[in-house]
Amino acid sequence: MQTNKKILVVDDEAHVRRVIELKLKNRGYQVLTATNGREGLDLIRIEQPDAVIVDLNMPVMDGESLCRLTDPLKRERPFLTIVMTARISPEERTWIEEMNETQFVEKPFSPSNLLERINAYFGIR
Repeated sequence: MQTNKKILVVDDEAHVRRVIELKLKNRGYQVLTATNGREGLDLIRIEQPDAVIVDLNMPVMDGESLCRLTDPLKRERPFLTIVMTARISPEERTWIEEMNETQFVEKPFSPSNLLERINAYFGIR
């Protein structure tokens, strides 16, 4: 299956980026990667991905800052954001629920579950 959908993976851990990248490319998605929120923000503005997968804990700019800066962009061009992290309390998650087109996935994550969420968002079976 080939798709014209572009997915950005923002995570400071190379092995996490690689696992997600391989899973998505095997399903026909175009994949971009960034190692921190600042790189991710630049790619979102330039490449306009259809979905962004972002870790919360990263150097330079964390995932929450990236989400808060990109949420207003979704009013003009909606895109899915999947926030991933290993440790977050229910109280800390409230900001995620306030974001447009944003979902939460707990680490460790299932690459298949991530793919299912993305496919569902795009209406792909």
